Parts: sequence; C-alpha cells; structure tokens
Amino acid sequence: MSNDPKFDHIDISEKEKVLNECVEAENWLREKKQQQESLPKYATPVLLTADIRNKAEAVDRFCKPIMTKPKPKPKPTKPPATPPPQSDEEQQQPQENANGSTDENAGNNGNQVPTESTEPMETDNKAENTGSS
Repeated sequence: MSNDPKFDHIDISEKEKVLNECVEAENWLREKKQQQESLPKYATPVLLTADIRNKAEAVDRFCKPIMTKPKPKPKPTKPPATPPPQSDEEQQQPQENANGSTDENAGNNGNQVPTESTEPMETDNKAENTGSS
C-alpha cells in the first residue's frame, strides 16, 4: 500500500491480495505463538521452525510474482506515417534503383530475377582469373 512510484503500475486489487495474504500469515503466527505459550515446557511443541519457514516460503511464492511485476514499457507515440507529397512528374515515371532497374516490381519481396553483372567474381585463387600460371 506504499506510495512508492516503483509499485504504481501494480493494480490495487493485486496489492490487496498481497496484503490479505500477509495478514493471514501474521494471524496464523500469532495463534500458533499463543498455543505454544499455553503449553508446558515439556510438551510437544505446536509451533516448529520448519512450519514457520514453510509458511514464509508460501507467502513469498504468492507475493513475489505480484510485487516484482515489471513496469509496462511505454508505448511509443509515432505520428501517422504519411508518404511525402510527390509532384506529377515523379508519379508518372517509375524511379530507377542503383542497378538500373525500375521500382515497378519493388513490392515483390525479392522475387525478382537478379540482373547479370559484367564484373568478374572474386575468387580465392586469383591466378586463375589473371590467366598467368
């Protein structure tokens, strides 16, 4: 129920669940202590450290996922993407890419047949390309 900003993103109903679980654990411990105090020293104990440890682990397993929930990442606010205005001349003629082909088939997602290059490919064995032995 802290006003700490690191817990602001956790819903109030989740915080109440954690608080209720802690209150129940405290009540359980208080009852067991009272029962133990009313017993004589030689009687079998009602409250064992193993019981306390198990109860603490159960509370931890319940509370930890809620209280360590990461803050949601802020949604980036993007202005709507609008294409830049084009002049009439640009709309009528398709633009050329660096390899000389037009952008008409640019939406094919790589289904274009690559154009053949006139440059020789580089290979590991350069002596074969130069023709000298």
